[in-house]
Amino acid sequence: MKPWMWGLLALLLLSVLLRSAPLFLLALLLGLIAGAALLWLRVCLAGVSYTRHFERTRLFHGDEIALDIEIVNAKPLPLAWLRAEDELPKALQISPARLTHSHRPERLRLINLISLRWYERVTRHYRVTALRRGAWAFGPARLLSGDMFGFDVREEEAAHVDTLLVYPRIAPLTALGLPSDRPFGEFRAMRQLAEDPLRLNGARDYVSGDSMRYVHWKATARRNSLQTKTFDASANRPLALFLNINTHEHAWEGYDPDLQEYAITATASLAHWAWEQGQAVGLFANTVMQPGARIVRIRPAGHRDQLTLIFEALARIIPFGRWPLEESLRYEGLHLPYGTTIVVITALLTEPLRRTLLYLHDRGFALALVTLGGAGNAPLIPGVRRYHIGGHAEWDALTSLHLSANQSPTQRPR
Repeated sequence: MKPWMWGLLALLLLSVLLRSAPLFLLALLLGLIAGAALLWLRVCLAGVSYTRHFERTRLFHGDEIALDIEIVNAKPLPLAWLRAEDELPKALQISPARLTHSHRPERLRLINLISLRWYERVTRHYRVTALRRGAWAFGPARLLSGDMFGFDVREEEAAHVDTLLVYPRIAPLTALGLPSDRPFGEFRAMRQLAEDPLRLNGARDYVSGDSMRYVHWKATARRNSLQTKTFDASANRPLALFLNINTHEHAWEGYDPDLQEYAITATASLAHWAWEQGQAVGLFANTVMQPGARIVRIRPAGHRDQLTLIFEALARIIPFGRWPLEESLRYEGLHLPYGTTIVVITALLTEPLRRTLLYLHDRGFALALVTLGGAGNAPLIPGVRRYHIGGHAEWDALTSLHLSANQSPTQRPR
């Protein structure tokens, strides 16, 4: 029991012992008030809802959207006061808002203190500016209210969490130091790089080095000699982007957030360029996406939602690599469409990664390497076209451009 309850009970007993009618009436009145307060406290948060309404939940870096917070009291009992505390990401700019620090790292607390009449709806309007790439959680919110006398406080959690996705920056290829017209050139090193396995046009005699996957068994049986399928030239080879999320060789060294973000921006920009060219494009990375720790594996495709899938994956990836990139290259290389051009974006060029690139070159893949930071000082790899797009200075120059939404991709997020 609360201390004031003991006091009320003592007052009632005293009035009986003293046989005092005024004192008894006073105790009875206070008891009625206390009962009303307890009932009010029990039901004060019943029928109260807290809802966020976003103008849209997919943004590009620098976009600004409207956020409306709606608080509803759907019952005949008014609320003298209601305090709503909502957990928001510190990485986004929210205005105008009353913000305080949260006990959770990288989080702020948005506070709304209002009173609500019966069946009243209150809406607060804010503007959210996307300042950093990522998948940002809004919530949960904490609702606090109590009786009209301030005897006690009741608390509930509005557990619903909304996620706002901020896509990476998109930069013109020229801003990255890459040629804007066919940055990876015309690869002519291997026959299979210019052929499309969906366009079979005949067979020829097998020669050393041909893949056994493309042996024409029917023609072999007819001619009694090993035959290889031949294909028409492909007008548009698929592009597979491999992002190395690691910036240091060892996990205990941590990571360089600027170089990592630069690599993600370069990857998103290349994906956007390929999509605009009508080219099938895919994304692979040596990390996972949240929630669910899903592997970043988007096969090359040219459908209308492919670019959105890639941007969402880049927004959701966690900053720590789970395995070396060469493992992804070796595994995924065996399952890529025939004639795929592989582009590796990395700030770290280790000897195992070099050997893997040489292995893929020997397998007949067209290869390009986009390096950042210290990886640009590594020796050239035979058969691999390389572009170095700089390091911290170039990233600082790129971020200072403040690319507007009009410079963002023509495919807006949904």
